[in-house]
Amino acid sequence: MKLRFFCMFCIAGFLLISCSASTKVRLGKYSCTGELNKAVELYKDGKYSRAIPVLEEAKMQCGGSQIIDSVLYYLGMCNMGQKKYFEARSVFQDLVRDFPNSPFSEEAQFRIGLSVFQESNPYDRDQEETKEAVRLLRDFLAYYPNNVMADSAAKYLNEAMDKLAKKEFDNAFFYEKNKEPEAAVVYYKTFIREYPDSKYTDQAQLNLCELLIKLDRKNEAKEILKKLENSDKSNTVTKAKQLMMQIK
Repeated sequence: MKLRFFCMFCIAGFLLISCSASTKVRLGKYSCTGELNKAVELYKDGKYSRAIPVLEEAKMQCGGSQIIDSVLYYLGMCNMGQKKYFEARSVFQDLVRDFPNSPFSEEAQFRIGLSVFQESNPYDRDQEETKEAVRLLRDFLAYYPNNVMADSAAKYLNEAMDKLAKKEFDNAFFYEKNKEPEAAVVYYKTFIREYPDSKYTDQAQLNLCELLIKLDRKNEAKEILKKLENSDKSNTVTKAKQLMMQIK
């Protein structure tokens, strides 16, 4: 009997505490601003794992609050700090979709592209995510060229383009290495056309000229080498002149 009474007392106490907590939230005693400020301080201290649950709770409790866009922004930033790029992307997409006029909206669009780039594969694997990141970052720069994040967007765009270029350059070199010169010529020409400003382009043109000479297509090689002889890179000029000597 005593045990039964004790159990009933515990259950009643638990329900009273639960109701009290629930009533506290309903009565507005949950401070959206206070919890956001707490999370921001944790974020500034690099304590992302502790900030995330605070922000997740604020996201649930403060749906109609004016600070919800700030909650989403810092939640996305904390996820990025934890290298949870898929989660970050999802949060920033919510921010852009639901709060297009937020002061965080433009930067959030950059963060979406950056998140996609950060979760993309190494250059020697599938590059669909890298291609998507290129599109997103280009769109950001086209729409917001004066945004404070524009320089960062351009930096990551260049890195993404370098990844794609490296993969295509290696594809061409693969055929060259495996003694399939005709296929290698096609791939090098495609690479040069698609990535004219890549740091690999000069080497691609030199490799192409070597193959063209071996295939007795010397006039094609000569036209390319003439341009390379006017390069501002001394190493490229030296190699171009060496190849030109083979033709003469």
